[in-house]
Amino acid sequence: MKKTLQFSLFSSCFQVFRLTLRRQFFSRQTIVITVLLGLALSITMVWLVSDSYVRSPMRGTTTYSRALSPETNAYYVVGDRVDAESVVCFVQGRRGGKRGKKAGVSGVISEIKTENDKKVRPRETLVRIQPDRTGLQLASEILSPLFMGFLLPIISLGYASGAISGERANRTLVYLLSTSIPRPLIYCSLYAAVLLLTLAVTLSCLASICLPIGVNGINTLYKYAPVVFVSTTSYVSLFLLFSAWVRRATFLALAYALMIETLTANMPGVVKSITVSFYANSWLYDKTLELGLEPNIPAYNPVMAGTSQIVLILASVIFLTVGMWVFSRKEYD
Repeated sequence: MKKTLQFSLFSSCFQVFRLTLRRQFFSRQTIVITVLLGLALSITMVWLVSDSYVRSPMRGTTTYSRALSPETNAYYVVGDRVDAESVVCFVQGRRGGKRGKKAGVSGVISEIKTENDKKVRPRETLVRIQPDRTGLQLASEILSPLFMGFLLPIISLGYASGAISGERANRTLVYLLSTSIPRPLIYCSLYAAVLLLTLAVTLSCLASICLPIGVNGINTLYKYAPVVFVSTTSYVSLFLLFSAWVRRATFLALAYALMIETLTANMPGVVKSITVSFYANSWLYDKTLELGLEPNIPAYNPVMAGTSQIVLILASVIFLTVGMWVFSRKEYD
């Protein structure tokens, strides 16, 4: 008899999990998130194919050279590979001085815009280079500002903040609470469904951004995946707590994501330590991850990776526990 009751309870919780997963997936949040992911992928593709330009530092005459000396007669041509320190051009000034222009990036010359021994104006484009995209460039220019700083909290709040408040709006929460399933188990079932869906979306988005880069992107994906996994868990725990606490949880979660996570997390001082993104970024900045990322804000003072992991996991457990307590005692209409 006891085993039968346990199986019946498990079956009921699984039904709540399954229905929540389906309802959240086929919702307006998925449409909005899909549009945002499409924009993020478009930005990544534009960044991937965008070229770097070498421009004239002054008015003068161009001389293209393979060597670090202007006396050579060997010129760079389209298809040549250069590194950041390669001097691809010398500009002969009107008063006789010559200034070398370095490539600035590693890559392949895709176009030489002006011919040799031609007069050029200041800031005129001389050489176009298709740069090699590295894991560090991907992390610093796309993943950290776009994915970690914006998409990850938005995706998490899109699903988590509407899980319970959506049930209230559809007037199905009262019916769910009238069943024999204990409220903590209902909350855990909702949490499991939202977390599974959010992790699937965030990790898929991360993979779709990293994989087009090639081997460097795969290595970056391998290093970012644990950070995204734990950070998503923390965000979902927090935003589901908001959903259990207030009726309009999406507005509260959106205000938190845009004002607290986006603004406060990038400020010097101790205020940023209340944000999830601070600990996620600290984890990424840690030398043991070998990403090469460094804070671009003075006095950022990131914590160690181990500390970040402990704080994020503890925060997830605390948010989940408080959420269950609120959900178990709050009267819903």
